[in-house]
Amino acid sequence: MQSMKIALLLPPEKGRIISLKPTFPLGIGYIKALCERNRIHCDLFDFSATELTTEKLIMKYDLKAYDIIGISSYSLIFDQTALFIDQLKDRNNIIIVGGHHASLAGDKILKDFPKVDFAIRGLGEYSFLFFVINFGTSRMYKTPGLIYRDNHNIIKENSTYNVKFDLDKIPFGNREDIIYDFNNKKLIDVSQKVLTICSSRGCPYNCSYCVNCKSNYWLARSVENVLAECKLEFGKLKYRCVSFIDDNFFVNPLRAKRIIEELRKLYPNIEISFQTRSDQIVNNKTTIIELANSGKLHISLGIESNSNEVLKRYNKQTDNKINQKAIDILRSCNIDISVFIIMFEALESLRDIRISFDFLKNNNLCNYDTRENLYQTLIPFYGTTYYNKYHQFYEGSIHGKSVPKFVNSDVSSLYHAMCQFQNEYDVSLSSLVLSISEKEPNSGENRLDLFFFIHIEYAVFEYFLTMSEKFGVCSYDEFKKSKLCKLLDNKIKKYYRHINYN
Repeated sequence: MQSMKIALLLPPEKGRIISLKPTFPLGIGYIKALCERNRIHCDLFDFSATELTTEKLIMKYDLKAYDIIGISSYSLIFDQTALFIDQLKDRNNIIIVGGHHASLAGDKILKDFPKVDFAIRGLGEYSFLFFVINFGTSRMYKTPGLIYRDNHNIIKENSTYNVKFDLDKIPFGNREDIIYDFNNKKLIDVSQKVLTICSSRGCPYNCSYCVNCKSNYWLARSVENVLAECKLEFGKLKYRCVSFIDDNFFVNPLRAKRIIEELRKLYPNIEISFQTRSDQIVNNKTTIIELANSGKLHISLGIESNSNEVLKRYNKQTDNKINQKAIDILRSCNIDISVFIIMFEALESLRDIRISFDFLKNNNLCNYDTRENLYQTLIPFYGTTYYNKYHQFYEGSIHGKSVPKFVNSDVSSLYHAMCQFQNEYDVSLSSLVLSISEKEPNSGENRLDLFFFIHIEYAVFEYFLTMSEKFGVCSYDEFKKSKLCKLLDNKIKKYYRHINYN
């Protein structure tokens, strides 16, 4: 069987500004590790940050020499992934896709993209292994979660698929055995400082827009298994931070506490980062205080909105009082906070947006690393509860980033003004913040200018929001005449003259 060549890869993501080198792709990394434990070799590629065309990627890595190519993609970029597959597919290879989009819309993928041969719904490790072991036999079609075409080109699907198994039995991925393709001169490599760990899968909550809403399982690795992977990786590099990339690390607070406490014993000075919900902070205040006292923490909260009306539509089971209590608890413990907000949803009012923006502003949460909040639209993923109820308020393919058809014209005007600003200034602002941060950021004038560039997008948002509230419409032309815009343009020109001079 190993005469077959097998590749597992992340496809290119075009049109997105990427400043950090990709971290190890844990999902397909675990699939590769399980296959290799069973003596099936796979080559692992991450093309997410490539600058090459698909044609050049195929030639550079001889991708058409592979018999089976497994591709992990997600809803926002699947239309791009399909274009990549169009050039990659030939009559001698098999293309099989997995990931959240395949789990939600696998039958639609096979219907809309004839060059995709198979899709796998659910957790992919054991399903992909089963598929490869039984490839070319009738038993292959018994792969859990497999979506395929029969001899009459009818799309069929195995109703049973993997959403539950013992995560401790999955071997750790080999983080050195991978090929990345990216421009090393343009991207910052934090992989030597930050260790990413996935300690659990899924989330037991039922937020209406979330990819987990249809199967609200939560699977957790044992504390011992998580620590074993950390020890293995710390034996190779001296990391400064352990970042848990779980959908919700704090589902079981006692388990989370034990993991963090054991890591603190092993590596006393490291920072620990994870994501959770505001109600879990409020309901476990004592545990949060104890963890804060043990060392540096960074906690990301999926607030999504501070409007109670919107939160009900999202089925968040939180409210603005819970959100504020969570921030107050974290602030009292001196914990670093990042907050994620979906600022634009098709049904929102300007008042909803004002409530969320003021929540950020009044709590000093206007951070540079979460500035995307100011442009973030809700994406109704196919198959979710939100999609089933409200997809008529969005336009575009289910295989890409859909666009809201706002029910309120003032919200639409605000959104499009912010998009114009982002299109004109995003590249300049990103490069200037990076440039100043790397060169004497604490010198007097540089410090003030860095503060300005970090927060200018929030000031512009406030400008447009106030204009919308007063006049019911935003004018980008009026903004271009404003003192705020002239100040921004002058500062950008000053720094670019300095950069060009040097």
